Amino acid sequence: MGCFEKGSLNRWIDNPTANEIKLKIDNNELTIPARSGVDYEFDFGKHTLTYNNETLTFVVKPAKLGTTSFINPTQSNYFVRSIILAAPNTSNEEYEKVAIKELRNIPVIIDGDRREFPLPAKIINDVIIDRYDNNWDFSFDEELPKEEADLSKNTTNFEIKRKLYRQNDYLKYLLGDEVRDKDEFIFPYEPQKFEKIKKYSFAKINLNEITCEPGREYMKNLLDNWEHLFTLKGGDFASSYNKLVSDDENHKNNESEKLCTQENDPNKTYHKNLTKFLKSINDVRDVHLYVIN
Repeated sequence: MGCFEKGSLNRWIDNPTANEIKLKIDNNELTIPARSGVDYEFDFGKHTLTYNNETLTFVVKPAKLGTTSFINPTQSNYFVRSIILAAPNTSNEEYEKVAIKELRNIPVIIDGDRREFPLPAKIINDVIIDRYDNNWDFSFDEELPKEEADLSKNTTNFEIKRKLYRQNDYLKYLLGDEVRDKDEFIFPYEPQKFEKIKKYSFAKINLNEITCEPGREYMKNLLDNWEHLFTLKGGDFASSYNKLVSDDENHKNNESEKLCTQENDPNKTYHKNLTKFLKSINDVRDVHLYVIN
């Protein structure tokens, strides 16, 4: 009954660079002008991204608690800046304690010399950048209030807000509108080969390790259902996925442990493999996009 399910998801593909880029989503060729992007509609299911003669496979799926995300094909640098908001009566000492916790050592090149510089920011350059992992309050296309203090009028102690920046915008924030010569202050650009990017994979299950026959058969069916899922697209994918992660299905999975007892599975081989597999599913439960092998 996939026709009744929402079958797609729109995601922004960003190009913050000074040059036009060309890429392919599946067999669809896209040209993205410099310092712009495109809003792209993805059917749920498996997709490929081809850029700079490299190809990456990723999944687009439903997620109940999923947040916003975008695609960064050039692996450009983005920054999540911490903004510390404090109550008016906060002492400098108290403020400094909080501020120090937000500092990270960011690699920079100053006048040709590479070093680490403490900044209240996190640098990210993944191909898929998800708010779920990086927790920003304001995206790169959202303006902060004119007075940051307005954000904290209800703050009783401390509050931390986070703003996402493209690299050029973050440099302007750090150095002012008159950004110095790029050779004087730059952040290293270090894209990885797609083949080396960290990828998600389901836990590998060796059915022969499961000595309990009813549990082994249940696990085989479970693996078959998940393998079949990735042959589907759009609403069919959504319908099948939502069933596989439903409360009823989770209850069935938990109840299946009763198939294996101390008598037929003294080493708890089924419990160990089921737990491992379900954990790998839960690892990506709350994201809409993730890279796979």
